[in-house]
Amino acid sequence: MNRHILYIGIGTNLPGAEKVLLWTQRKLAEAFRGQARYSTPVQTAPVDFPFPCVFTNQLAVIETTVPLIVVRSLLKSIERQLGRNEEDVSRGIVKLDLDLLCADGKVLRPDDWERDYIRSAREELEG
Repeated sequence: MNRHILYIGIGTNLPGAEKVLLWTQRKLAEAFRGQARYSTPVQTAPVDFPFPCVFTNQLAVIETTVPLIVVRSLLKSIERQLGRNEEDVSRGIVKLDLDLLCADGKVLRPDDWERDYIRSAREELEG
């Protein structure tokens, strides 16, 4: 089986973000059955989002044998399990946002990958 290294951005603007992050970590562990490390959560201003809410963000690095073709659907499934829907997002509520930023060294979301808080999280996890 091929082992993959995934960098996943996690974000929420819900009150009680710590509970959302812990719930997400459990769901990621169930879905990917691999080794995972998480950066320290940070609060950030919204980027490309028309509402002034504060987000809590975290970066996960997961080593897994789950095929890459399945990864995105698993991430979307976890978002839906927490109740993410477009109606809430259109009102400024992001219960959970999971973005596959990098897989096996290939950057998939270059703008996100270069954000200061993601760079700092990568340094924390790689350093």
